[in-house]
Amino acid sequence: MKQLRHWLRRPLATGVALAAAVGLLALGSPAAAAGPPPPAYAADLPNLSTPRVAHDYTLTRSAKGVAARGADGSLLYSTFSGGVFGPFQSLGGVIIGDPNVVVTTSGTEFYVRGTDDQVYTNTITPSGVVTGYSTVPGLTVTGEVEAIVAFDEPPASVKLFARGTDGAVWTNVRRNGAWVGWRSLGGFATSDVTASRGFLTLPFNVRVFVRGSDNRVYFSNVSANTATAFQPIGDLRVNSNIAIRDDFGINAYEIAARGEDNRVYTMNLVTTGATWQPLDGLTATSDIALATNFLYVRGPDNAVYAYRRDRVVGFERVDGEATGNPAAFATAPNGGPYDQTLLARLTSGALASNFRPYVNGQPGSQFGGYTPIAGPAVD
Repeated sequence: MKQLRHWLRRPLATGVALAAAVGLLALGSPAAAAGPPPPAYAADLPNLSTPRVAHDYTLTRSAKGVAARGADGSLLYSTFSGGVFGPFQSLGGVIIGDPNVVVTTSGTEFYVRGTDDQVYTNTITPSGVVTGYSTVPGLTVTGEVEAIVAFDEPPASVKLFARGTDGAVWTNVRRNGAWVGWRSLGGFATSDVTASRGFLTLPFNVRVFVRGSDNRVYFSNVSANTATAFQPIGDLRVNSNIAIRDDFGINAYEIAARGEDNRVYTMNLVTTGATWQPLDGLTATSDIALATNFLYVRGPDNAVYAYRRDRVVGFERVDGEATGNPAAFATAPNGGPYDQTLLARLTSGALASNFRPYVNGQPGSQFGGYTPIAGPAVD
């Protein structure tokens, strides 16, 4: 399990809120030298590690592997092929928090926060060569790095988001092989940044979500060169990071979070007038994972519970004890029904996968049990 991060140890300052004005803004000025640290993240967020799945959105079966922080602080990666995870490979280094990983034409790319609070990247090329670490200069970060492959960017482009020393959300993009520089989106984040790929027909390519200082969820629509001011999504107050569905090429359909009553809430972002909806029947003790047709969260007994979105049967317990946040993704072999793969850290320290076939849409189809991924233990 992760040690308490230094920015989780101090209470939030009062009277600071995300901007709620609506309208397009030019991206802010480049990052300046680091100043005094901002008020910290709230200590009520789940202090648990989260594995990150590498998705290649050009493929029907998009999951290519999973990245995690090792028990020694190093960056670990396991490939996923033919329904099987390979042993964890250590890419070295010492990172803070969870890594992020994306797949581009350049290979499998990792983005992490270093012990000096700088952003670092490492890549496994398509031929399997590890390039080694290099910095993405210009910003001192106070949270984990979010990376996303946006639609309307040149090939091999990557968009980054992170919380700066002022508490605002900052962004950078690599276009045509070069970073354009960090720019501020404003706002004030009390959670990690969650980014989703926007709809093709809308005038933005990414939607960014954070929790604000009033514990409500805020979002900004981001295009290539502009962004909307952060604005709240309803009045729900949350005590988790915001979850999106990563296993689908366009993932701005729905978000989920844990409310201050520790129930799971979801919000449909497509339906006009939609509101936060609770999923009753479980006290949540982790961040939430969304996958096609399913939602996953840890319960009070430390087991992961699955909630089927395509068939209302309530929360179903997955046998086994988890010590971290769950992750999950769906696969559709040959374009058929969606199978589910759940990832969770076990009490042994191993990250394990658990497979559930989708059999004619029947709720009797169950997870087959956790299979540890070989190699070093995860944090």
